[in-house]
Amino acid sequence: MNHRPVLLLGASGMLGSRFAAHLAGRPLALVPREALDVTRPRHLVDAIVATSAATIVNCVADTDVEGAEAEPSRAFAVNALLPGLLAQAAREMDALLVHFSSTGCYGRAAGGGLAPHSDFSPLHPTTVHHKSKAAGEAAILEAGCRHLVLRLGWLYGGSMGHRRNFVWARILEARQKPELFSDPHQIGSPTDVEDVVRQTLLLVDERMTGSFNCVASGAVSRFDYVRHILASAGLSPVLVPKRFDRRAPVSPNEAAVNDKLTLLGLNRMPAWDAAVTAYVEALLAEEGRSADVR
Repeated sequence: MNHRPVLLLGASGMLGSRFAAHLAGRPLALVPREALDVTRPRHLVDAIVATSAATIVNCVADTDVEGAEAEPSRAFAVNALLPGLLAQAAREMDALLVHFSSTGCYGRAAGGGLAPHSDFSPLHPTTVHHKSKAAGEAAILEAGCRHLVLRLGWLYGGSMGHRRNFVWARILEARQKPELFSDPHQIGSPTDVEDVVRQTLLLVDERMTGSFNCVASGAVSRFDYVRHILASAGLSPVLVPKRFDRRAPVSPNEAAVNDKLTLLGLNRMPAWDAAVTAYVEALLAEEGRSADVR
């Protein structure tokens, strides 16, 4: 990243807040949230161009997978139209657009197999949410800007107080209940936001462009993921297999493998289980420090 500023969008979210921490000390540009109004497209593009940023890091996303089935317009506005407008602005100002998509966009593999999806595989999204994310990728390609699109897996991370902290929520739940339920039928690639940020900044520094998977290595069921979280925290409630009813027809296979990064010699993503264990240990240490302060 050069002397021109970095424009970080969505800095208060789980992923964006970690980018903000890692980018501390670098010149950052800001735009007010109301400027990201897709119903005023030219105003939005002009506001982005006015920042003169060299890099736009877009961490803004609508992540309500279930809600998107009932209200698709919101998902497409945030996940498809906004990235397209950011890409237009990036092209006009000769900036790099860094954008985050989802491994859920791969949908169901041909034949229904459960092998992790390569980033050379086609996208066949099965939910409104993932269709909107795939449409966002397409809009960026259509705009023709320099771009780095990273498809992420089951994201976790941040402090224990973050409202979307899946790992900490399971730990608290296990402390309060003797029995927990989890789905053994869906597999994915649990991925720490901290590792995503480090990998992304490496790719930016290497001046890489294109679309890549960016997940921790290995695939695991939601059930075994939760079991590993609890074991890492020294908890042993009864974990009961259960298939949950969902409005969104989420693919049973959201696992992926970083084939492109590996072939380029740039894959720095760790194994999912080692990363989860380290993160749980960090959460428990954070809890201990918080207790000492009180």
